[in-house]
Amino acid sequence: MKKAFLLVLAAMLALLPTAGWAESLPELFTAVQEGVSEGLTLGAAQAMDGDLTLKLSAGGAEDGARIEEGQCLTLTLTAGNPRPEDTAVTVELHLPQRLRTTEETTWQAVLPAAQADPETGALVPSQTVFTREIVLAAGGISEEVTLEAEMSMGTRFYRARTPLAICVSDVSAAADVLGTEDGRAQLGDALTYRVEIANAGMAAKDVPVELILPDGMALAGELPEGFAMVGRRISGQMLAQAAGVDEAGAAASLMTLELPVTVEQDALDGDADATRLLAASLRVDGERIAVPRVQLCAPRISARLIPESSSLKAGEETTLRILVVNSGLAEADVRLTCVLPEGLTLAQEQKTAETKDGAQTDAEAEDAQAAIAQQDEGPQQLDGGALVYALHIPAAEEGESGVCAATTTIRLRVKAEAAQDNLKERLLGTSLAWDVDGGEAQLGEAVALRVKGESFLGLTRSEWNGVFWSALLLAATIACLCAAVHTDKSDEDYSFE
Repeated sequence: MKKAFLLVLAAMLALLPTAGWAESLPELFTAVQEGVSEGLTLGAAQAMDGDLTLKLSAGGAEDGARIEEGQCLTLTLTAGNPRPEDTAVTVELHLPQRLRTTEETTWQAVLPAAQADPETGALVPSQTVFTREIVLAAGGISEEVTLEAEMSMGTRFYRARTPLAICVSDVSAAADVLGTEDGRAQLGDALTYRVEIANAGMAAKDVPVELILPDGMALAGELPEGFAMVGRRISGQMLAQAAGVDEAGAAASLMTLELPVTVEQDALDGDADATRLLAASLRVDGERIAVPRVQLCAPRISARLIPESSSLKAGEETTLRILVVNSGLAEADVRLTCVLPEGLTLAQEQKTAETKDGAQTDAEAEDAQAAIAQQDEGPQQLDGGALVYALHIPAAEEGESGVCAATTTIRLRVKAEAAQDNLKERLLGTSLAWDVDGGEAQLGEAVALRVKGESFLGLTRSEWNGVFWSALLLAATIACLCAAVHTDKSDEDYSFE
């Protein structure tokens, strides 16, 4: 409209000399000339006072742009100049602290003047484009921010804003050991290390995982895809997907890694206490993650043969106690073998066994004996005087004061036979052996019993028999000598010469 008005005024000015010949229109020409002058002044002022324009976009998107950690994003600033002359401006870009750029964020620029359209004659504002490359620094959380650009021309300021979604990963991890019982395991047990990785961030991430198995554990089965094992070190990567969005908000994505392992049979070799802590080392995304320790336990069995008396007379009875102690934190199946020598036999009444959890009465001992006999089917008597017991020994218990061993006592009633070959005294040895869970047999300390024959005043019957016959023979000899001496004297008295 302004351009058309100016063209009309210019045409009227071109006809002004011809119209000036008309003496009747001097006032009209004066008014037209004044109007044209005012119109030109007003149009030029309005053109010079035209507003500049400024637009800001991120990544080529007008709305909904996003940037992830380590990603480069291009910001585009478009400045428009509708003025008919070059215009100097100052441009400033405001970035959040987490965004970085290697270029200047404040700079001076000159916007080219607007150009007239050749067809319509209208002024077309010039467009000047500025670009800046930005990157996201590490750290922080996912959030929505606003980028702002400001352009100033003298006392006039122009601003443009655009939203930007900062998307980062928020990875956390936890580990557990499956297959243990209250954190304990035994030799040969199959366990599973389970690693759970959660990502509460809005960006996916390749998470490095490294697990170092402790000595005494071996991998069982195949590794997951993307993992490799060197020595005892298992390493690989897992893709932690970005968190999803539900009605309640962001829902963390969850990934699970399971690594099956087996406790080696020789894991407790050289451990006198039959217990050991196995601790694995785990790192997820460079951070050390706590892994529950596994207490490796095995039974620790010892057995002793304790006689109630060290010497017996022939025909007397005594009790042999077999004391079985488990000071380990694992239960065990124990096979005991007690060999009775020739000269000792089982008495008719037997007190089989009792479990010691404190003082027990005879009735309680008999109940314990019956329970064990029912469970283990009692002793088996083999050839050669060997007695075999199959027992299940519970594990020791840990208390505030330490480890309380589990103790089982087997009472064996034996009877001494008469000494053979008229021996006054005989030394008999009783041996004990045991094995745990079918393993290697162990020998206990042998016990010696002295068996004495029947005697009177320290002499056995055979000795008294010898003394009797010796005395009888001595008496007969003395009688014969006396008779002989008496005969000689009688012959002297009745001789006649």
